[in-house]
Amino acid sequence: SSSKIVIINETAEVNIKIFRDDLEDDLRLFYSKSISIDNDIKLQNASSEIDAYIQKKFELRINNSKIKLSHFKYNLINDLVEISSSFTYKKDVEEIKIINNILFEVYKIQKNVVFINVEKQSKSHIFSFSDREKTFSY
Repeated sequence: SSSKIVIINETAEVNIKIFRDDLEDDLRLFYSKSISIDNDIKLQNASSEIDAYIQKKFELRINNSKIKLSHFKYNLINDLVEISSSFTYKKDVEEIKIINNILFEVYKIQKNVVFINVEKQSKSHIFSFSDREKTFSY
């Protein structure tokens, strides 16, 4: 999976991309039932399940305050699911902490990449099974 967090002028956007079949596999483990998201209608029908999954598997903290990601928008682009959320953040960003557990139940060799851009300062990190947390200082 890949994630992008952009914070500019008090507006923050989080964008997560996951291959559809991988997400279906992890949702199956997470809910102990099969959830198909191979078209836009099925994707929208499963949105509450995916919301809860993302909120559990992807944690974002800014200046040690947990950000509750919500009001997700979903887009199915070929075999990729794009999940996005935006929020307002009015304080100066000193630190961003990410805990990324997406797909690690399915794939022990999974790699999750995050790109962060805060007021045009770019940073990135590759998460792995044994490296799921990262704090970025600004």
